Parts: sequence; C-alpha cells; structure tokens
Amino acid sequence: MKGSFHIQESAKPKIIRIILENIKYGCDLPDDIKASTIRANNIIKNKIISDSEVEFLLEMDEITFNNYLHYKMYSSEEPIGWSYRNVIDILYNEYIERKVNYQDIEQKVKERAYEEGLGSISFSQKSVIGALNFIKSLYPSPINENNVFNLRDYCQSHLLLWGIDYLYKKQWGEEYGSLMLLDENKIEELCKFCLIEENAIDNLLKDLDFIYDFVEISIKMFGKYVRLKRTWTFEDVL
Repeated sequence: MKGSFHIQESAKPKIIRIILENIKYGCDLPDDIKASTIRANNIIKNKIISDSEVEFLLEMDEITFNNYLHYKMYSSEEPIGWSYRNVIDILYNEYIERKVNYQDIEQKVKERAYEEGLGSISFSQKSVIGALNFIKSLYPSPINENNVFNLRDYCQSHLLLWGIDYLYKKQWGEEYGSLMLLDENKIEELCKFCLIEENAIDNLLKDLDFIYDFVEISIKMFGKYVRLKRTWTFEDVL
C-alpha cells in the first residue's frame, strides 16, 4: 500500500468546502486561513474527491456534505482510508463512553500496521486528530465537547445507503441486484461505518426501504436482507 497514512491535523470538512467553492466559483479564500492549512486540506481533497464530484458536493447541505466526506474517507483505497477505518474500529470497539486518548489510538494503529505487514507507517497523534475532525463533523456528533466518544441512535438515511453501497462494492464490485444477507459481521460494519448503536439498525433500514425505491429491505426472524437494484446517484441524495 503506497502513500502516506497520515491524515493532516488541520484537514476539516468546512475548509475543504471553502476550497471547493474557490475552485468552482472563484471565491476568495479567507485571510485567516493559513497557506499551510490550505495545502493540508488540498492533500486530503485530492485523495478523496474527483473534479466531476465538485458541482454536486456544493449542492449539498452541511450535514450531507460532511457525511459524504466521511463516506469517501472510510471507503478510500488510499492509505489514509486504511488509517481512518482503523481509528473508527478502535473507537467502536474500545472507546464507548470513554474520553478519546490520542496517544493510545496512535499506538494501536501502528501496532495494527505491523500486524498486517505494513511496517513502520507515517502516523501520529496529529493523524488521529485529523481523523477525528471528520468524525466530529457528523450530526449528531459521536464525540461530545468533553472528547468522550459514544455511538449514536440515529443517522441520516443517505449515510446508511452509502454504507450498504460500500458493502456491495466490497463483495461484488460494481455488480448490483443480488440479495445480500446482513449477517453479524455486515451489521457490525454498517454500525461502525454509521457510528450507530446496533439496536438502532432495524428502524433505520425500514426508513431506507421507504425512501429509496431501488432499495429492498427484508427483516425476518431468521435474518436481515438487503438488495440494491443499482448504485446510488447524486440525484438520489440531493
């Protein structure tokens, strides 16, 4: 896996949006944002956002925009995607109702890198802060003003849709239409991606089934199933 695992500490959705507005509309960049901060945010932007997406992203409200950047970070095949997923995995499994410890998470991510044969990676406490900037931007935020992490009992339907689409791509690439069993592992990954409690998933799946006509959800005593007839489009979420 080539590239840097570091997620820039100053990278934030709101600054990436300002940069996109500058690209699209020629808006002046605020004087109080340092050139180094612009460079750091451009590094992340260039790794997760393509030019063809910019127009659609700027039509999104703040919540949808922040959710989309979270989706792109989580699903990225760049090394920063690996880092982001591992920070979230550690939060999900070890930090519920606990104050976030940057040093501890840094160490655990580095240990995982060695375990997976990645060796010594460029990842620090600043990288943890960079990841948390995107996680904190979700609404409602999983991290409160005291820096305590908790799972949520709600997320927007489009975020869950993106999570299911991510699972489809992992399993079948670009092929859609097959029925997917949401087994224990897939439910856990969906909850991790959405940062929600597992007992919230059934109602959120039912909402998803109601909102999107290309999604079929079946919740039975013997299991939960989902079928995406096609991938999502920006028109579906705007």
